Amino acid sequence: MEKSVTIHLPYSNSQLYSVLSDPEFVLPRLFPPIKEVEVTGDSFNAYGRFMGMRFHIYGILNKGEQITYKIYLTAGTGKGEGKLVIRVADSQVELRFEYEGWMERFSGILFMDRWFDQFVKRLKEEGVTTGGK
Repeated sequence: MEKSVTIHLPYSNSQLYSVLSDPEFVLPRLFPPIKEVEVTGDSFNAYGRFMGMRFHIYGILNKGEQITYKIYLTAGTGKGEGKLVIRVADSQVELRFEYEGWMERFSGILFMDRWFDQFVKRLKEEGVTTGGK
């Protein structure tokens, strides 16, 4: 499954880069079933419940010219992996999410479009001052 969106926001590149490289800001806003995020260095763990099943997302955050969240997901015996790539340039944000695994057939069909739309809407409404480190 692949999903991408590009948006223009009235913030500086440094403001956008700062907040979008914060897993505690990005992950629960982009994936609403996530209820808890723990960050240690460049590693993160996120926990939540989706369709009645508890899940654990963990991964590594790489920051360079682009921000890349390498994501691994487990829920019961189900597994999956993917990445979220964020590019920031000229106050424009490009989000690209790629995922393969057990959750793909549910979230891809029913939820991803809505989650991305809500994420974009919240970024526009809340701005970037509510998160970031």
